[in-house]
Amino acid sequence: MQTTLYPPRRPQALRRTTFDLLALFVLLLFLIALLLVAGWGFWHTGRIYTGVSVGGVPLGGLTRVEAIKRLNERLYQYPLPPVTLVYAQQQWPLETSQVRARADLTAAVNRAYLYGRSGLLLHDVADQVNAALRQVEIVPQVTVDVAALRGAVTAIAATVDRSGMAARTLGDVAIAAQPGLAVDVEATVQGVLAALQGAGIHTVVQAPLVVNTVDPPQTPLTVPALSPTSHSVKPLLLRAPVAGIDLALTPADLRDLALTTTPLVLDEAKVRTYLETLAAQIDQRPRDARLRFNPDTGAVTVLTPSFAGRALDVEASLAAIQAAVATGAAEVQLAVNSVPPAVDMNRIAEMGIRELVASGTTYFAGSSASRVRNVEVAAEQFEGVVIPPGGIFSFNEIVRDVSSANGFEDSLVIWGDRTAVGVGGGVCQVSTTVFRAAYEGGFPLVERYNHGYVVDWYGEPGMDATIFTPTVDFRFRNDTEAYLLIDPVVDSVNGVITFNFYGTRPDRTVTVSKPEITDVVKPEAPIYTVDESLATGQIKQVEWEKEGMSVTVTRTIVENGTTRTDTLKSLYQPWRAVYLVGPGTLAPTPEGESGD
Repeated sequence: MQTTLYPPRRPQALRRTTFDLLALFVLLLFLIALLLVAGWGFWHTGRIYTGVSVGGVPLGGLTRVEAIKRLNERLYQYPLPPVTLVYAQQQWPLETSQVRARADLTAAVNRAYLYGRSGLLLHDVADQVNAALRQVEIVPQVTVDVAALRGAVTAIAATVDRSGMAARTLGDVAIAAQPGLAVDVEATVQGVLAALQGAGIHTVVQAPLVVNTVDPPQTPLTVPALSPTSHSVKPLLLRAPVAGIDLALTPADLRDLALTTTPLVLDEAKVRTYLETLAAQIDQRPRDARLRFNPDTGAVTVLTPSFAGRALDVEASLAAIQAAVATGAAEVQLAVNSVPPAVDMNRIAEMGIRELVASGTTYFAGSSASRVRNVEVAAEQFEGVVIPPGGIFSFNEIVRDVSSANGFEDSLVIWGDRTAVGVGGGVCQVSTTVFRAAYEGGFPLVERYNHGYVVDWYGEPGMDATIFTPTVDFRFRNDTEAYLLIDPVVDSVNGVITFNFYGTRPDRTVTVSKPEITDVVKPEAPIYTVDESLATGQIKQVEWEKEGMSVTVTRTIVENGTTRTDTLKSLYQPWRAVYLVGPGTLAPTPEGESGD
């Protein structure tokens, strides 16, 4: 008899217990997730969700008021996305100031706060997780003053527009008609506005400069040959399309440039001089980009776009003209080379700008309102300046003219052997701060001068740098292998200015010694000068005495296992006190008694 064996069956109650435990576990997981979501939402009540940023500034965990405050600190001048108008290989960058761009930071904060708060639970949870794990960037809406933009485009149009030229016959040579050019200002403005829609600060925006052709005059122009002997000299058309130049050299022009006319042989020296003059119309300096580094995110963005320049190659153009004359050609293409910018906005990834390299700070609390303003104006000139590897930083090249036309105000300046009221007092606070960042960062100094006497604003003597545009400059060299980004930070309320240098930190340690003071010279006796605006018996001090001295500071740099030192020497002259006194006031004697 065959017997079939079956496995024992688990009791029904046991199967139910396992199922119940599994269901209970799933339910517990769900409740835990629900509690986590609820706790996450509760913690963010009234706060922006973690992972949400505006303009590269993280705002997670902040209330809207706190977020606005942080943005105003970090994005006090939110940059217009770099906009460049392009036409026929030419570029015209537009500045933020030209189009009066403004960012609506309040609206951006509101959008940041509403992210993850649509009211749809699953959708909101997904958004919150996405923000926490992947980061979400809110781009502020930038509004542009259309009238200012139109004015900027109109100014560009003035350099591009040209009238058409009728067909011409010069002697026995016919030159075809040339159409004119006219910029469509309104179409260009609308193109810029469309390109800006949704563009963030990490985006380089290019918009076409809309240029229409203008039909040339229909009536041909005939210029007869000047004389029977000039029939062998034909006009020559010089062309440089990239610069918008079509220039006809008439037979008379060519005879003026010739050694002989039969046959026509050009005088190289005269043609070279002519081309050098023409180069002034063609040449255009390149412009370096200005950049901004965000220390929180490590992102580098463009403040001011770069563009390539151009330069007439005089020798190559001379050779081309001689060849055209020798072969009887009717036109010649001038040699125009593109000149790349030293700081190219398209090569940011190669620049190595990723960390703080050096920093310098000085203090100006207690300065007059005009001196504070001059510190602000001067510091603004350095916003986003980038020094290439091996490049020379020049304070005067960046600040240029310290004058009221450039926003500087009257304040106290050192003038000869006196302190006087002049334009730009306070600018040396900025040059001294840059100097300290460069010096304490170990950068080689190229040019530096100390002030005439010890100035209290700068603390310890020997650690200041004066400038006087354009003759007295402060310069240093970027000896690192990376680009160096200059970032000035001015706290006008507390009277603090800091210059931060960002790039790639070299493997070096810098130690700066305490100033060594020698050859101290006491100032001469005070001067008392009558001031008719003061009352009898009134005395007003306008200069404070300072000892003269020699100061030596030693800098020790340890880099890549080697040590080097350099010394910084400063010579300060003694400075005596000066008092203004009312008419009839007796100046005190050195012993404190009245004298004649």
